Amino acid sequence: MTGDKRQSKRNAFTAWLNRPQGTAALFVVAIILLNLVASHAYLRWDITSPRSYSLSRASRELVRTLDKPLHVQVFFAKNLQAPYSSVYQYVQDILGEYKNAANKNFSCTFYDMGRPENQNLARNYGLNQIQIREVKNNEVGFKNVYMGMVLTYADQMEVIDGIVSSDGLEYKITTAMSGIIAATNDLSNLSGPVTATLYRSQILSELHIQGYDRLSESVRDAVDVLNKKYRGRIEFSEVSPPSEDVAYLRERYGVPSVPLKDNSTGVTSYGTLALVLESGDAYRCIPFGIGQSIDLFRGAVIYTLQGLDGLEDDIDASIQSLASNVTVIAWSTGHGELSTTDSEQGAGFLAEILNERYTLRNVSLADDEIPVGVRTLIIDGPKDAFSDEELYKIDQFILRGGNVMIFADPFDMVQTQYYPQYVPLSTGLEKILDRHGITLNHEYVMDEECAYSYDNRTGQQSKTYYIPLVQKYTLNQKNPVSKNLGYVGFIIPGSVDSSAAQKRSGQKVTVLASSSDKSWAMRDNIMLSPQFISPPSERSGEHSYDMAVLVEGEFESAFGSRPASENQDGIVEFGESHLSKSVSPGKILVISTSYITGPDVAQSFFQNTVMFLENAVDYMNGREDLCTMRTKGLSVSALRTTTGAFVSMAKYFNEIGLAVLVALAGLSVMLRRKKRRAAIRMSYNPDDERERRG
Repeated sequence: MTGDKRQSKRNAFTAWLNRPQGTAALFVVAIILLNLVASHAYLRWDITSPRSYSLSRASRELVRTLDKPLHVQVFFAKNLQAPYSSVYQYVQDILGEYKNAANKNFSCTFYDMGRPENQNLARNYGLNQIQIREVKNNEVGFKNVYMGMVLTYADQMEVIDGIVSSDGLEYKITTAMSGIIAATNDLSNLSGPVTATLYRSQILSELHIQGYDRLSESVRDAVDVLNKKYRGRIEFSEVSPPSEDVAYLRERYGVPSVPLKDNSTGVTSYGTLALVLESGDAYRCIPFGIGQSIDLFRGAVIYTLQGLDGLEDDIDASIQSLASNVTVIAWSTGHGELSTTDSEQGAGFLAEILNERYTLRNVSLADDEIPVGVRTLIIDGPKDAFSDEELYKIDQFILRGGNVMIFADPFDMVQTQYYPQYVPLSTGLEKILDRHGITLNHEYVMDEECAYSYDNRTGQQSKTYYIPLVQKYTLNQKNPVSKNLGYVGFIIPGSVDSSAAQKRSGQKVTVLASSSDKSWAMRDNIMLSPQFISPPSERSGEHSYDMAVLVEGEFESAFGSRPASENQDGIVEFGESHLSKSVSPGKILVISTSYITGPDVAQSFFQNTVMFLENAVDYMNGREDLCTMRTKGLSVSALRTTTGAFVSMAKYFNEIGLAVLVALAGLSVMLRRKKRRAAIRMSYNPDDERERRG
């Protein structure tokens, strides 16, 4: 009987489900379940070109790997008028994206800024009120509001204040997070341990090098000290490579190769002394040199190990470079380059911006080597010639996987009693650039699409042809350096010819910026004054010129061997460590003007130019995602027009035409639906009086 009762209940329940009430109940349950699933897993589609509403890979990876709680406190007034209302909505959306991508250590709190205690909390964090304009009851007034956020991680805190625009907000948030995480954990960006391998060839002991026997102990002591700082994440080992393996190590890491010839057999063996630090696919090499000097009293040659002084600092700098937390950039000096400390005539303004993420270190190539751990060397506006020894250091730096940014002017302006003269510049860098298929032309590029200058006496504007405005359509929209930028102003640029580099295998050539097809070159009788410059009478003389070129890949040395060097102390490097080709891919970026790094770019007009430079530095240091984040929402798809009639037509189409098209589309859909309904009724009821009346 029990089974019959159960079966009876099942039948009754099935019958109830078949009724309208049961179907409605099932529908409600399905909707509830669907909403529960959608709250945890949903699909979204960002159709904006720069992906403005989606997190970049670097941002997702940063919050996904948090190992300590990171809390974001948002102090942002609600119910603001446009455009600030959209900024508040964007803050909510972007932080929601961070939360969805993050692990359990990410959290976020929005504070009600109408409450006095929350306003006091914001003031205690150092946030400032911002005065915004507000229109209420047809009256214009002003209102003081909080628009900022505070990020805390462990014992570190970062404040982002004055969020009045959504442009570049993800970049600001991610860089702030990276900064406080890096301050807490120096190896936060490394996925695994750092392996430190000392390559010390046993055959070199035959030279009785002073310091050779204590090299292992010195390296191990330095690693032990740093392991206290990095909580044991450095793994040390020592290898004595046989002669036949030294060639591979030289090609792989760029370690020095020291030849030793056996006079009895005539066989040459090779040894090496270097410390290689690796993390994943990245590595840094710290080579040890062997110097030789003459003992005048005994008449004997004394070999000395070089590179032990400051070894701990060199290892620390290399590890920091691997972690990309504190990246050191070498800034070339000694050849009339723009100074990083001079904001009035030098590159002080740009240096101040770069110092927020990098450490700029002045390097005199005549006296010093390029520091260990440096990934990028900047040569900004040199006026004097480089020696072969200096050029060789740059050459070998590139072949070891280093990156070089060169801001090169075609002429040097020499002020005379009456007017300036322009002397073609030749710094010796041409030797390296020509070897890699890059030519700097001695000419200034003039462009009809340019900035305007204002004459205070006449009150009129005139075209400044020597400041081309490189528009979106002549900026490379595939490379992160120039992608999403609406325009970039170039100040007194020359031109770069990379046609030879484009024909070479193993190298990727990217033209980042070119002038418009309304450009021409000025080579002789140069007078950079707007009233003395006019376009050529024949348009056939105008065409586009490349002004910023990036070459990436593997290169060949511009030198057949190491140049002879002089040393007053009588100590020279022993052995042959010359690289003839790249052991790791490098990058060379050539920009045909140094004026865009000078004080002029401090003007708001050159804001996009500064972003272009920041992107270039980030790209050269392997931070491509920062470029994309910085320029989100900046791209403007402007029309390229030649006639006023077309401009007016485009204007009225945007204002009226779209609305008319939408109205016509709606009317068309309405008529089609009406016709379809009439056809259905006629098929079932041909005598329908409504259709006869229609």
